[in-house]
Amino acid sequence: MSSNRDGFDIGIICALPLEARAVKAMLEEVNEEIGYGADNGGTGKTPADTNTYTIGKIGHHKVVLVHMSGMGKIPAAAAATNLKQSFGSIKLALLVGICGGAPGKGAESIMLGDVVVGKQVVHYDFGREHENGFQRKDNPEDRPSKQNSEIQSFIRKLEAGKGALEEKTYEHLAAMLESLSPEQIDDLQDNLYPPDCWHIHQNHKYCDGQRCKNCEEICDSALKSSCEELKCDQDALIRRGERKQKPNIHFGWVASGDKVIKSAAVRDKIAEKEGIIAFDMEAAGVWDYLPCILIKGVSDYADSHKNGRWQEYAAIAAAACAKAILEQWDRADKQHQQYQVVSMTLSSLNRGY
Repeated sequence: MSSNRDGFDIGIICALPLEARAVKAMLEEVNEEIGYGADNGGTGKTPADTNTYTIGKIGHHKVVLVHMSGMGKIPAAAAATNLKQSFGSIKLALLVGICGGAPGKGAESIMLGDVVVGKQVVHYDFGREHENGFQRKDNPEDRPSKQNSEIQSFIRKLEAGKGALEEKTYEHLAAMLESLSPEQIDDLQDNLYPPDCWHIHQNHKYCDGQRCKNCEEICDSALKSSCEELKCDQDALIRRGERKQKPNIHFGWVASGDKVIKSAAVRDKIAEKEGIIAFDMEAAGVWDYLPCILIKGVSDYADSHKNGRWQEYAAIAAAACAKAILEQWDRADKQHQQYQVVSMTLSSLNRGY
């Protein structure tokens, strides 16, 4: 496949190698040749672009996969800026990977392995720290801009056809899960603890300086230990039913910032105040630079019990959903092109050409 920059219409941005690995697995005609400093007579990237790319195809779309230099808003903004600079024909960017989920309640509750599609981004850690606590800046000029009307209407269309999107996502997911061993899948347990059940030493003699004893803070040793090692109270687990074979897709607002949320109390406070369903670290950096859709698999509940067991599955689920969404974008893009052709033809006829 030719790597001429002008032909690429889709950009996919990933912060972590495991996220990029999941996306790369669904690419066709993969080409790894666009790297640092490559310009190759117009087939590489611009000289000032410090991104590293993998190129390929999904359906008829020519896709460029961006491997970010690190996590967070600043690397994300730099990646988006460079992508826009080198690949000016990009019509849609997908931010694909993993996130923390706000579990919620009832029929719309979010479970590990589900997928979140962002409708709007809240920059939750941008503000001022006062004596009485943190105050987020919420003036209109401080908020990430709304997506353009085409992206907004496309997301509304996806939400209206959520059931069909979930079926198509599962179809792609089932094919991609062959990369995971049965043991890895069997080990995936959806464990949700109540907010007042901290990830601390239950036997305080193992605690550094007895800091875990009164639930005032979590000691360094506990932060590095698993729930099994700390013997977190299994009786306190919130029962959520059997793990679903097919992940649900949730549409809603996403909180984005440079801090990893590992506190159920902080998670719930932000979620309730802002109407948030998930937490990520890159969306606020990309949102203002490119027409973007955030697609993230839920790998943890943004609490102190957070671990990496669900990360690979969640990344694969997000990649599968991204592929299903691009199949929908195919039709929307073709309809838009047909509308433009008809409009131009009618305009020419009206002018007597």
